[in-house]
Amino acid sequence: MWPGMLPPCIPRLFFLYRGVWEEAVLDYVEHFELLDRAGTKQKVLVNTFDELEFQPLRAINKYDLLGIGPLIPSALLDYEDPSDTSFGGDLIQKSTTDNYINWLNSKEKLSVTYVAFGSFSQVLKLQMEEIAKGLLKTHKPFLWVIKATENGEKLEDRLSCKQELEKQGMIVQWCSQLEVLSHSSVGCFLTNCGWNSIMESLVSGVPVVGFPQWTDQLTNAKLVQYYWKTGLRVQTAASATGDGGIVMADEIARCLEIVMGSGERGEEMRKQAQKWKNLAKEAVKESGSSNVNIKVFMDEIVGGSN
Repeated sequence: MWPGMLPPCIPRLFFLYRGVWEEAVLDYVEHFELLDRAGTKQKVLVNTFDELEFQPLRAINKYDLLGIGPLIPSALLDYEDPSDTSFGGDLIQKSTTDNYINWLNSKEKLSVTYVAFGSFSQVLKLQMEEIAKGLLKTHKPFLWVIKATENGEKLEDRLSCKQELEKQGMIVQWCSQLEVLSHSSVGCFLTNCGWNSIMESLVSGVPVVGFPQWTDQLTNAKLVQYYWKTGLRVQTAASATGDGGIVMADEIARCLEIVMGSGERGEEMRKQAQKWKNLAKEAVKESGSSNVNIKVFMDEIVGGSN
């Protein structure tokens, strides 16, 4: 706990230390210790782009942070290499069927909510029930990724409203996230706000309903809502333990209806999402900021080795 901070305030913080793998934290610490021991100002390559985070990239004076993103396959970003569709972020075993694409093809433009919480997040059963009820309340189609347990159990089988869900939407154990976000039928992304997912939503021009769970996801959700203005963050129910509680179905449905609705707020979010999509594509062009940054970095490496 941080000095002077009461437990109920913790979920409002930009960075929440909860559920973090200790090994990952130690790795980050080791990386920065190595940078500090280098003796000279070190360059750090970051999966972002100048137009998105101009001030943050220049806020840490001890390092030279270079935005070289978004690190997205060419076929889905600048179209220079149509064969480049692979993405290292697809960490779960891939499905052997593309039925979800056929299903998306059958839906109207911007009508589908895509729901995914990353490769490693685990959602409580009670929370899954509320997500399911919230999706049903919208009466809109959805594609929900629910990965199976290590022993192969399908977690959706535990849901009390599984039959209703299957009538309204589709549940899969895996999908190509970038392929889904790039599909014309997808109008909203319900996400835990992991950085890769946020970058993919920006590149695809898809508004977001943020459902942060741990570490930097709270920061990212704040940026989405208040700085980039491409979505909303859900609010948790009051919790006496200060752990953030559960996000209720009504709140999930409320946020989805705002983001996907025809009202002024929804229209503005879609407009902002399209703006960032265009800027992301500009960043990786020949004269774009990210392309220039990576060239400068490579020139220094080549020059230093001569």
